[in-house]
Parts: sequence; C-alpha cells; structure tokens
Amino acid sequence: MGSAAVECQHKIKSHLKKKLKCGFEGIAKAGQPTGLNDFYTELSITEGGSGEVNKEHEVRLIETASRKPVKEETPIRCEDIFNPSPGQDKPIRTVMTTGVAGIGKTVLTHKFTLDWAEGQANHDIHFTFLFTFRELNLLKGKEFSLVELLHHFFTETKEAGICGYERFQVVFILDGLDECRLPLDFQNNQIWTDVTKPTSVDILLTNLIRGNLLPSARIWITTRPAAANQIPAEFVDMVTEVRGFNDQQKEEYFRNRFREETLASTIISHVKKSRSLHIMCHIPVFCWITATVLEDIFKNSQIEEMPNTVTQMYIHFLRVQSIQGDRKYYGKAETDPGWSSESREIIVSLGKLALNQLEKGNLIFYEADLEECAIDIRAASVYSGVFTQIFKEEGGLNQDKVFCFVHLSIQEFLAALYVLLSFIDTGINLLSEEQPSSRKDQLLSLYQSGVDKALQSENGHLDLFIRFLLGLSLETNQIVLRGLLGPTGTSSLTNEGTVSYIKKKIDQKLSPERTMNLFHCLNELNDHSLVKEIQKYLTSGSISQKTLSLAQLSTLAFILLTSEEELDVFDMKKYSASEEGLLRLLPVVKASKTSL
Repeated sequence: MGSAAVECQHKIKSHLKKKLKCGFEGIAKAGQPTGLNDFYTELSITEGGSGEVNKEHEVRLIETASRKPVKEETPIRCEDIFNPSPGQDKPIRTVMTTGVAGIGKTVLTHKFTLDWAEGQANHDIHFTFLFTFRELNLLKGKEFSLVELLHHFFTETKEAGICGYERFQVVFILDGLDECRLPLDFQNNQIWTDVTKPTSVDILLTNLIRGNLLPSARIWITTRPAAANQIPAEFVDMVTEVRGFNDQQKEEYFRNRFREETLASTIISHVKKSRSLHIMCHIPVFCWITATVLEDIFKNSQIEEMPNTVTQMYIHFLRVQSIQGDRKYYGKAETDPGWSSESREIIVSLGKLALNQLEKGNLIFYEADLEECAIDIRAASVYSGVFTQIFKEEGGLNQDKVFCFVHLSIQEFLAALYVLLSFIDTGINLLSEEQPSSRKDQLLSLYQSGVDKALQSENGHLDLFIRFLLGLSLETNQIVLRGLLGPTGTSSLTNEGTVSYIKKKIDQKLSPERTMNLFHCLNELNDHSLVKEIQKYLTSGSISQKTLSLAQLSTLAFILLTSEEELDVFDMKKYSASEEGLLRLLPVVKASKTSL
C-alpha cells in the first residue's frame, strides 16, 4: 500500500472506531445487550443458497429455532465469517447472514468492523466499507460510480485520491437487505464492470454482488429471512444464521443485568413459567424489554397479576416508558401513575405510523413516510426523546437520520393498539369496510376481521399483530391501560364470539402455519378448551384409537410443538386421518429428530 492509501486506511479506521464505539456505549447505557462482552451471539452455518421466502411469522421461526438441538449448529466467530468451513477448498466471496428482527445481525457487523478498525482481527483486509440499506435507499434515483459512492460515504477515500481498489483486499458489508427499497433486479440489470463510470445505485449493488464489479472484493449481506431470496442463490457462497440466545445465555443475561441474586432468580423463574415469554427471550432485545418490565414490577408496582403473555409484557413496557417520559419531559410526580394527554397523543401518532408501515412491510421510516401520517421530522425527534426505548431516531455512519421502532414486535403491538384506540374514539373498524350497526356487533366484527386479515397474509406478517389485538381485548389487560383506553364495550359475550369464530377457522382448510397461530390467539383470549380436551386423551393413552378431527389434530400438533420436551420420534401411523388431517401434523414432523 502507498503512503496515501495507508493514511486513508488510518483515517477510516479512526472514523469507524469513533462512530461504532459511541453506538455500543449508547446501547450499554440503555441496559440493552450488545453481544460484545458477556453475550457473544454465535452464527451457525446452514447449507445451500438463500432459499425461499418463509411463509411463517418470525415468532414462529424463533419457536422452531428454540427446539433445534444444539448439535445441529456449527458455530463460527464473526471475524472468521469469510473462512471456508472444514473440508471446503473454494474461497468464500459472498456471505449472507439471516436472522429475525432484533437478533443481533447489525451488532455482529459492527463488531467485525470495530475489531478490524482496532487491529484485533483480519489484518489481511485493507479496507472495510460498512453500508446500510437504510442509507443507500436515500440515494434512489441518483447516479454514482462505485468510486464516487465510496467518496460519498467515506470522504477519506476522496481526500486520498483512491480511484481503484483492485490491488486492495476490500470487504463490503451491506446491512439490512430486508430494509432495501431499491429495485435489485438481478435478471434485467445491465452488466457493469467499470468502477469509475456512473450508474444507478441498484445497478452498482447487483453487479458488485454478482462479481462483475471488483471480483476480488468480499461481500457480507445481512437480512431477515423473509427478504433472503432477493439475492439469487448462485451469487451466495455461504449462508449463516444468527441464532440468538440459547437457554443458558438467557439466564446469564438476567444474572448479569441484575447483580442482586434474589431479583435475578425471581425474574428467571417467572420467565421460565411462561413458554411464550421464554421463547421470545431467544431475542436479546426481548430479554432487555422483559428485564425492564419485571424490574419495575418487582421494585415499584403494586400489580397483582404478573405478565404471562407477550401482549401483557408489552402493555406493561408501554406503561413504564410512558411514566418515565411524563416525569422527564412533562414534570409529572412519581406518585401519579396515570397516562398524560401528551403521552396519549404521541402513542396515537406512533400507532398510526406503525399500522401504516406494517401494512407496507416497512421497518424504517423516512421523512416521506412520516408525512403520510402527518408527523414532521421535528415531532418525530420529540417522540423519540419522550419514548426513547420505543421509537428511535438513527443517524447512519455518514448520512441523514431515519426513524424506527426498537423492534418489529413493538411496531406490531402499537399498530394493534392504534386499531383499538381508533375504534374506541371513532367507532370505525380500520380492518374492514363493513360497519355493523350495534356497538357489540361492531366490536366482534373488529376482532373477526382482524383474524381474517391475518389469515389472508401469505407470509404471516400479521400473525403477531392479531395476537396483540386479541390480547388487548381482555378486560384484565385493559385495566393496565385505563386512562389511555376509554370504555371499549368488550364483554365476555364478545370474547366468546371471537373464540367461537377462531375455533371454526381452525376446523377449516388452512396452512399449518396459520393454524398454529390461531392457537396462540386462543391463548391470548385465555381459552384452553381444545388443548385440555386433547391433553385428556393423551393422559388416558387413548388418543391413537380415536379418529381425530382437523381441529383436534391441529391441537395435538400445537401441544407437541409448545412442549418443553424434545421430539425424538414422531410416529404419524398412530393417527387415523385424511391427507388433509396429516398435513396438520407436518410442523411436528419437521421439528422431530425422526419421523415414522
């Protein structure tokens, strides 16, 4: 390397160290897991290309991952991401890392980059260029050469006058493919080989990934599973997966977060009692949310019923954040636990944004997205200040700020809350054009149309949203939101009508994934009648002699999949069922080590 290149490298490393260290310190200050110290998030190598779009909501993917035996994992450290696996001779150029929202993909790319910048790993790499799709999106419609694009994001390369990178070992990190709003058309985009010739950013990216531009460069792409197939499999040499916290790491997180042994043990014990909470703690961010809520409840609140479902956890999380924001920004006394009008206004605005963007599949929001919901940039900055742990303002390494919710599930929860708030305030069902005349019928119609909308989703992107909406329908949950929600008119009859509607849907021809989610919906409504019926048969040992209905077979699958016991062998021959009925047991077959 020449002196100009060495000086450029030094400046880029200094720039990255400053930015990334500042980011990690902010995360640690908020009490969120960084994955850098006590909790090293591992990657496990998976076979093949990027695969097809999964038809399940990410929570279902987490549930599936939580059952996967440890021996199926081949852990690698992020600094070794480009090293071939044992027995593999072919060098690795392009790696794709998948993982659900909040699992730690971005943290890993930052760790890789920071380790390189600090000289702790990958000494053979001359330059690491970290890009996020949320920043690249801002360049849609503009033209750059690859050299100009680097000049735009890394001004140090322009100052050094570097116009070619063929003689350097370069790594491009493209973080957040699922947030991409550029048309990555690998089939029709023209071939581009000149790094100094301008073209659209999407043509630069497709040719960089194909290997037409800088074939010697290494590429690391991160994405949520639903967007993985945007990159054709032939352009990906290795696929890895961020698996999140295993059961031991979940406990370690809480014990490190709470030095007080009694509090840590109490929280761990409570989380283990609820299967749904324990599974969600697979995501580091959810561990942090859980810790925030339970610490507040154990130390400050006089709450008789502990949160046992994800909906209850998020209701309490919103309450905690609202109280903290009111004290900090609006001078409310610590003895006043109510919801302020200012908080309510912000929650309604954020809920509208959450629903609007959830329907479009967007997790990050630019100025135009905010304007659609009558939110200006200044107001959005205020919202992120008041609800710091719910709504974030993010400036990229080099570019303008964008906004997002702390986690996709927070967005889904606020979207569901907004649907209910809108119904209470206006009587309008945002999920259906049909509006029944009576209030009771309108409320039942709201929940039923929510179920229908979730079932119509091919990739299950509304599965958690409908769980939240139904969980919010329970009077016990609405008590915590008193002062934010007005009287909903929800009655036991409304809930019974919703339960009956869901049970009818379970008995219809649905995909196993959608059916499984309906059982989670029944859990949110505190209805366990189908589960108790099958458990009775299982206890008596007579289940294999019975001809089970579709609903009963689905219930059996749900029980087996949510059991803490490992599924070693599953014998489908035990069950007398039609082809459609056996289809309901498919998720169990997939989760079993052996099926007969």
